[in-house]
This record gives sequence, C-alpha cells and structure tokens, in this order.
Amino acid sequence: MAPASPVRGMLLCHAGPHRLAFAAHEVLSITSPGEEADAASAGLAFHAPAGATRVLVAISGGAVGVDTLEIDAESHPVLPAPCVTVHASGGSLRGFVLARGVLWPLLGLADFERFLRGVARGAA
Repeated sequence: MAPASPVRGMLLCHAGPHRLAFAAHEVLSITSPGEEADAASAGLAFHAPAGATRVLVAISGGAVGVDTLEIDAESHPVLPAPCVTVHASGGSLRGFVLARGVLWPLLGLADFERFLRGVARGAA
C-alpha cells in the first residue's frame, strides 16, 4: 500500500478514552448535540454508550458526535493502515498520524458516520 499524502489541519477528538482524528477539510461545521439530534455517536465504535459534547458535521450532511476535540494545524505524515483494520472500520480508516506524542487513527468523517449507522442498526 502506497503511503498517503501528509495531512495538514486535523480535529483531534476523543470518544471516551479512545482517540480519533479527522481531516479539517472534511468538516463543514462543529455544533452542539442539541442542534444535530440525529448525530451518530463515535462511542458506538467502541461499544460505549452513545453521547457527545460536540458534533462534527460532514460536507455530505452526516454528523458524528464526539466527547472532546482539539484543532491541530500542523502537517503530519499519514502512516498506512493494515487492510484488516481498514475493513473492520467499514473503510473509514485512512491511516494513522503521530500527533502530540501519540498515535491517532485518521478517519474519513462521512465514511465513519456511515460505519456508525451500520453499527447502530446491528445493535438494535
């Protein structure tokens, strides 16, 4: 697998203790959970209860709720993800980035939202 281009500008988020990163250019807006009642909770990916303090709205219109977020404007190389983890994430995992001394999974926001919808349907 060829290495991906570096990513500049990310939202570093948490769903409980779990780290998630999204490219800033994929985020149309950041809202509160009350404004996006239909947001899929990132916690579902980790079998945690749904809930969020911030909601990332994708350009596609989908929305993902996260517990915390920080903006990182630095450029980071994207490390490739093993195919099995890409498949397990429903194709939403783009790779990994090393930011603030720790490894963050870099996810496509719209793809991750679709993956979470599938997880929620499977749990129902």
